[in-house]
Amino acid sequence: MTGEVVDASTDRPRAGRPEPGLGRVREPRRSDALPGELKPLAWSEGRGPITDEEALGVLRRRRRVELASASKDGSRRNPVPLELPPAGAPRKPTMFRLPPRLLARAHARAELEVVPLTTIIEELLADYAQGAPQPPEQVHDRLRARGLKWQRR
Repeated sequence: MTGEVVDASTDRPRAGRPEPGLGRVREPRRSDALPGELKPLAWSEGRGPITDEEALGVLRRRRRVELASASKDGSRRNPVPLELPPAGAPRKPTMFRLPPRLLARAHARAELEVVPLTTIIEELLADYAQGAPQPPEQVHDRLRARGLKWQRR
């Protein structure tokens, strides 16, 4: 059975092709949606750090995308979240593509410092997540200056 995305404002299937394994994943009404839940957050001058509402909205949108491509059985295990995970929640395995040379050097340094590289990455990620976003052009320029390439999801 193929799933369909249901428009919460009409309670009818949204136009377009059904997505396999989706079941009846309900998008929130615009008036009920959290920031970042229906579309990516937009940067604005002078904004502060990411709020819990924004983080939850993005988490919910990303989970809906995961559900759209999940198998029927897998989509039932983890529904769209209603709140951010607690601060002490168990760690979630995550995959990133990193240059092997950079990774080898980072592992060597972490070994010398007698600390798991995962802990160092968590420290850096926490600092990044708690900081205020910068203008996209400034970030792109900084990354280009360091020779880093990225893919837009």
